Amino acid sequence: MATRPLILPRALLGLTIAALVGCSRGEEESATVARVGDKTITVEEVAGYMQRANYGANVRDVERAVDEMIDAHLVLARARERYTPAPVESLQMEEWRNTLILNQFRDDVIWKDVRVDEAKLQEWYDQNVGEQVTVDHILVRAVQTATPEEKQAAKREADSLLVAIRGGADFAAAARAHSDDGSSSQNGGRMEPFGRGQMVAPFETAAFATPVGDLAPVIETQFGYHILRVVERKKPALEDMREEIEDQLARPMQNEVEDRYVTQLMETSRLEFYEANIDSLIGILDGQRPPQGGERELVLATFEGGTITLGEIWGLYEVLPPGNRQVINDLDQPGFVQALASMAQQKIMLARATEAKTELDSVRQGQLDERIDQLLLSAYLRDASQARLQVEDAEVRRYYDEHTEFYADRPFEEVAAEIRQVLGAQRLEEMSSAEVQRATLAAIADSQESAIEVTRNTDTYDDVLRVLRQNREAEGIPEPGPAPRGGSQPVTGGPPPAGATAPGGATEAPGAP
Repeated sequence: MATRPLILPRALLGLTIAALVGCSRGEEESATVARVGDKTITVEEVAGYMQRANYGANVRDVERAVDEMIDAHLVLARARERYTPAPVESLQMEEWRNTLILNQFRDDVIWKDVRVDEAKLQEWYDQNVGEQVTVDHILVRAVQTATPEEKQAAKREADSLLVAIRGGADFAAAARAHSDDGSSSQNGGRMEPFGRGQMVAPFETAAFATPVGDLAPVIETQFGYHILRVVERKKPALEDMREEIEDQLARPMQNEVEDRYVTQLMETSRLEFYEANIDSLIGILDGQRPPQGGERELVLATFEGGTITLGEIWGLYEVLPPGNRQVINDLDQPGFVQALASMAQQKIMLARATEAKTELDSVRQGQLDERIDQLLLSAYLRDASQARLQVEDAEVRRYYDEHTEFYADRPFEEVAAEIRQVLGAQRLEEMSSAEVQRATLAAIADSQESAIEVTRNTDTYDDVLRVLRQNREAEGIPEPGPAPRGGSQPVTGGPPPAGATAPGGATEAPGAP
């Protein structure tokens, strides 16, 4: 049985990439905490990483964060050196860049004269921006399908928590330990500010009716029972919302300007389609065969400055996943004409962007680099971990022999595939935990560190803590407890776990590219 590829957990992957892309791109000078080859990791970057990862404000967590950021740099360096993107991955990276280039071209050329009138901006702010409230929140979940007994138990827990907090218990600690609201619990229950109409009615009513600094009575909604404390209630300043409002008011004007630009562009593009050759492509797809002879050179569409050939479309089709291929297989001739028109329009727009010497600004270049880094790192870790997911025949036999009572009179040949699936699922579950993934990163990084010079400046760790506390204070984020550590759960519905332990990461992952 083929095992599924290992996927780095989204939360850990996001933090790992954030640790990479922020480095050496800040506009303000910041002391260097570590160097990995020619890359620097600064005080501000470590503090930002720790805030996103919800680490505590102590030297031990600084050391941990710095190690993880260094590991991320080392593993990405290995990935860049050894991993060759698959064709579909190369296509994806090209599409990312083209999309960002076109967005940059819109800003620099098509939308450059679009301006939002100050009076309209002020009018929209006055009419649409109201008071917002910030609350600390604890949710004791009790879904609508819960039994009366389950609801009573949840209500008792919420009442007890409220009594304890009113008696002096720390709200943030209670939220981290007891709240079922994953979006706020690790921030000590602190929610993002919200206005009217954004929350369910009972919650919103309590948030806007409770005096600032006070606790509301326990609130019941379809999600369960809520405890909330009102932190602040105010109307955001116009300057704080200026960019958001300008974007919203500018969008219709930008769409109108772009529609005129594209219409004029396509009217002069001399776009022409070759229906007979499109039918040939449809026949090739229906026959599930590659183009033969001169079929690749058949022209499907022409436009000023370029062509789209059957071979070009087939090259794209070949590298697509099966689901995407099916979408193309289902197209009739009018559908292909529409798709080719969109493709031609993008090519013409990209040509105009090239003529205008459009280059990505630092923000968009950072977005592109982040996406590419994420792809390379995820793909490399997948390949590096693939060997660990393989279940050998000897392991299947050993597992069967160790659990003969469970399988009773079922012969080995009958249950071998079932056992292999159980072992593969257990191994995948173990290896998908955040801690095992960190160990995998560390193991690969350890093998790379001798090839890349790494230095740490521990004298800056106190500066990291100072900046971290300042950032949290400025954003009103309570001090967190120790960062949560992941753990694997046993696979249910089968025989006892195989007893395999998660890899400790002392050496590089077997089979690493």
